Amino acid sequence: MKSKLALVTGSFDPITVGHLDIIKRASKIFDRVIVVVAHNEEKTYMFSPSERVAIAKKAVEEILNVSVELCDGYVADFAVEHKADALVRGIRGAADVAYEQNMAGINFANSGVDTVMLFAKEEYHEISSTAVRKAIANGFEINALVPQKAAELALALYRKK
Repeated sequence: MKSKLALVTGSFDPITVGHLDIIKRASKIFDRVIVVVAHNEEKTYMFSPSERVAIAKKAVEEILNVSVELCDGYVADFAVEHKADALVRGIRGAADVAYEQNMAGINFANSGVDTVMLFAKEEYHEISSTAVRKAIANGFEINALVPQKAAELALALYRKK
């Protein structure tokens, strides 16, 4: 029997408790999950690609069927290369649906891989990496926004900058 592989993709700058919830839920649906830390040259990041991978690895280290990898090209190419069965995206609201619907079409056209959308739990609707970055930059508490081990690493890396 073929093992089903899903990719949970994003920039994860840094990973949030909302991201982690989607990853955990995907790990119950699929045999294997790769958290794909993507890099977009048009974005400004607080953390480097390798730091974002390290922070994400801390967040998922106890989920046995989940790994983390960096993608510095197109997610569609990564999906084909890894023979993924699905891309998983978290949805917080209507704006996410419109954006992800468009991206799903583009990714399918370029990879033949379907996108599965998981809707965020209500308590995670307002949590975003942007909010976390602002909290970090202003010295605010992030433990409610970022998984604990990941938060510790994110703060340590930020303090070194």
